[in-house]
Amino acid sequence: YRIEATIDDSTNIINGEEYELTYTNNSPDTLKVLYFHLFQNAFTPHSHMSDLYENNNIKVNYGAYEKNGLGTEVFNIKVNGETVDTSINNTILKITLKKFILPNEKAIISMNFHTYFEANGTFRRRMKTYNSATDNKHFDGVHWYPSICVYDRKFGWTTEQHLDKEFYHNFGSFDVRLTFPGNFIVGSTGSLQNENEVFTDSL
Repeated sequence: YRIEATIDDSTNIINGEEYELTYTNNSPDTLKVLYFHLFQNAFTPHSHMSDLYENNNIKVNYGAYEKNGLGTEVFNIKVNGETVDTSINNTILKITLKKFILPNEKAIISMNFHTYFEANGTFRRRMKTYNSATDNKHFDGVHWYPSICVYDRKFGWTTEQHLDKEFYHNFGSFDVRLTFPGNFIVGSTGSLQNENEVFTDSL
């Protein structure tokens, strides 16, 4: 994955570009479609997860973005530079390929996306924004980018809807560049490469 994204702390929106996802077909099968997870779409009205809550008599209050159906939006989706046909079923994005991906072949996928942080909804969620004990704004960024589903030799594409549980996912390499306002400190896994550049002396 090669991703660039900007976090707007006034609107709580991630504006991102997944400008190069290199996907290798390591299976013995010819792939005619691709599937991606859009996990944040689970937290909207009429989603599979909201139906699960309602059928278990759990009342849900939606935040402002959630009630308007805003989780992750995707735009300008291309495979190997060509625009492709797509459809979305709640948390699953389907891409119909013009050129099939043969075994051991690679494809380059690109897309733009918006992902919406929520502060006021009552869904149990890992991705959210809130004020810390010192009243500083805090963002938890989890499942915030479109991520490709697993193609499994036994099961084929794994396209289960996100239902507030753990899930089967690919491993991959990531080159991610995040732009935040200058008064934020960004924490992540991995090794910080430019500590002297981004941290003040006190930090």
